Amino acid sequence: MDTDNRAVSWPCAISRVVHLCSSVFICGYTAFCITPSTAASISITDDLGRKVELKAPARRIVSLSPFLTELAFSAGAGDRLVAVSAHSDYPPEAKRLPQVASAVAISMEPLIALEPDLVLAWRDTTRPEDVARLESLRIPVFVTQAKRLEDVPRLLAAVAALAGTDSSAAGSRYRARLDVLRRTYGTRERVRVFLEIWHRPLTTIAGPHWMNEALALCGADNAFADLPGVAPVVPWETVFARDPQAIVGAGSAASESEFRTHWEARPTLAAVRARRLVYIEPDLIQRPTLRLADGVERLCRGIDQVR
Repeated sequence: MDTDNRAVSWPCAISRVVHLCSSVFICGYTAFCITPSTAASISITDDLGRKVELKAPARRIVSLSPFLTELAFSAGAGDRLVAVSAHSDYPPEAKRLPQVASAVAISMEPLIALEPDLVLAWRDTTRPEDVARLESLRIPVFVTQAKRLEDVPRLLAAVAALAGTDSSAAGSRYRARLDVLRRTYGTRERVRVFLEIWHRPLTTIAGPHWMNEALALCGADNAFADLPGVAPVVPWETVFARDPQAIVGAGSAASESEFRTHWEARPTLAAVRARRLVYIEPDLIQRPTLRLADGVERLCRGIDQVR
């Protein structure tokens, strides 16, 4: 395998903030540093503060997360993907690619055999020792995180930069859509909601996260955002005590009918009695991709209907 054009070095001297995490629902943020370099034609700092350098735009890319697979296609680099992770199901073309990773492990030998010149990884599901092994083989690994709605165009631009493509128009459209939704719904009467990402056990999202940011953009507040942890399990007595005005299902059921059936068994809750139940398809709200704008739009419309 020819690896002379692959290199990864340590951080460039820029100001950055890195938030580490242990859950798939909370991630970190850092500004990317894309600079010319005497050692590489592309130099970009990833979300762990590592400088990733390529002598030429990546032509053989492996994605280790479904959302990164989707971002690669959105960045115009889908034809560069030679392998992806399990559950990479959008766009449909992604389903035809070999799978070399899951949420818990990487099939390292098949990945290496593909001779990638770039690996896109998500910190929450990639072990540091796997990154180190790939680096030892001079395979550049770009490690990402996502925490805010703005991280979608940020990461999209990073993938495009590494592939030598242009995602600026797509990123601008995403931002414009969110701006319209923010102006339309952000100042309306606030609604206290329970954001459910899993039903058994009952689980929500707490603290800073793009889903809580989306709620705020739509004129709603997660009534349980103050709970400790990132994806805390919520006791039923706490739900009854806080009695939210509406319930939003974001990945907690396979269908809207299943989501409603789960909650209709709790008729004493005000949100259930008033049928203030809002369901969002999981992939539209849980994946930090351009489709997140679709999920936020549906969330805003749903909350407005039960407001």
